[in-house]
Amino acid sequence: MNSTKLLQFFDARRERGEPLVLVTVYDTAGSTYSKAGDHMLVDQNGVFRGMLSGGCLEGDLAIRAQQVLESGSPQMVTYDLSEDDDELWGMGVGCDGRMRVYLQPLLEETDYAPFAQIADVLNGHAAAEFTIPIEGEPTADLVFIVEPTPRVLVLGAGLDAEPVVRFAAELGWRCTVIDHRQAYIDNGDFSAAQSVLCAPADHLSTMLDLSRYDMAIVMSHHLASDRSYLTQLAATDISYVGLLGPQNRRDRLLSEIGDAQTKLEQRLHGPAGIELGGRGPAPIALSIIAQMQEKLSSG
Repeated sequence: MNSTKLLQFFDARRERGEPLVLVTVYDTAGSTYSKAGDHMLVDQNGVFRGMLSGGCLEGDLAIRAQQVLESGSPQMVTYDLSEDDDELWGMGVGCDGRMRVYLQPLLEETDYAPFAQIADVLNGHAAAEFTIPIEGEPTADLVFIVEPTPRVLVLGAGLDAEPVVRFAAELGWRCTVIDHRQAYIDNGDFSAAQSVLCAPADHLSTMLDLSRYDMAIVMSHHLASDRSYLTQLAATDISYVGLLGPQNRRDRLLSEIGDAQTKLEQRLHGPAGIELGGRGPAPIALSIIAQMQEKLSSG
């Protein structure tokens, strides 16, 4: 789920005072596309954001969402795909699991609860537990954890940083791009970034609260700047620090930052990226984003 697109969809409808339906996975068994706590939004016209299946259930959920808005009452529905011997709605979903989902109205008069509070967490910096009472099942509340949308530092605004930001944005991550060269920023396409800043590398830790970032990729192609970035990142708890460039360059930079290198040993990935093959900015960016995703998934 791309949280950024989901939040943009929600904000636009809330600003206009339009009703929505929050669809949340209640529980699952077997092989399913989504797991408990995953959600999607459907507006009054049946337009939705978020996916709970590979595309086979969303149409039915959009219809059910209209019923929820018309009645004003929540609805629970079970999709048992393990019994899909024939083609479900002519699509042949190919899954072998069961999924129960809960649909509830989000209205202006109730301040769009509970999704307004979920949105605050997605936009924030700390995870939170949510409990949604299931109407008609008082002892079976829906409890799930919402994690903030990942925040990524892209330290360098060269041409090879552009696809890194685009791929990260496609995943819904919030990117901050920083470079000390105004020309790089002016000539680059970083429209998908949350913010783009021009500042000397030495100002990184005083300009930003680095404790709010989950991952960083150092890719300025400028030795002095990369050295400064690594020194400052070593003093943080950022769990993934990527460094672009060959191994001998990495070794030189680590030798130059002194004792700070020991604080990066378990977090530094250099050369950054998973070996996927291919040459050029896009394949390299894909390998970096894949490594970041692997880190996020493994915790």
